[in-house]
Amino acid sequence: MNTSFKLEQFEGPLDLLLGLIDDEKLNISELALSQVTEQYLRHLDKIEEKKPEDLADFLVVATKLLFLKSRLLLPQFGVEEDEGPSLEEQLRLYKAFVEASKKLNKSWLDSSIRSVFRVEPPKKPSGFLPPSNFSFESLKESINKLLYRLTPPKPLPRTHIDKSITIKEKIDQIRNLLKKGQSASFSQILNDSKNKTEVIVVFLALLELVKQKTVVLNQGDNFSDIMINKV
Repeated sequence: MNTSFKLEQFEGPLDLLLGLIDDEKLNISELALSQVTEQYLRHLDKIEEKKPEDLADFLVVATKLLFLKSRLLLPQFGVEEDEGPSLEEQLRLYKAFVEASKKLNKSWLDSSIRSVFRVEPPKKPSGFLPPSNFSFESLKESINKLLYRLTPPKPLPRTHIDKSITIKEKIDQIRNLLKKGQSASFSQILNDSKNKTEVIVVFLALLELVKQKTVVLNQGDNFSDIMINKV
């Protein structure tokens, strides 16, 4: 039987996103998705049992949200080639599917509709008639042959997913670092980053600080280290 991974009361990453947007009474748009990015990441932090096979879809959507937010903050940070359906399009399609399924369920509960699809119960079978040469030993031998042909399942590799830091936490870290001096380098701030996701979070935190006019960024030459100066 197939099972679906649930995060609190949500099933799947699109269901979680749709719930967050509905809670904020927002229309589905790129701006709305960027506004609920941090809430989405906080929901991921609440997961107690982190299984990679269950979290894969949630992490893919989290990466898309971070990329979308960075693209809105930096319009020139765009991608020209076709990347398939956008997250906004996928969410609109998912919402239409949810609404259609609710209408179908409501119609099914209507007794007049349900009676149209009434199916007669199957006739009671007359019983099992084993072959004349049937015996317990022949049954045991057939089962053993079947078990021998089955390939034992391969164990899944063990892995570990680190907890990602939030944008707010990274902003607080940068502010504390700048309290010790007037400036810090971009490479210095990246020292504690454990993966690509945390690098993106650092980048978004700096953009937010620039937007708040808390810091200014300077780069002496092309490809040289970026300096973060406190205003």
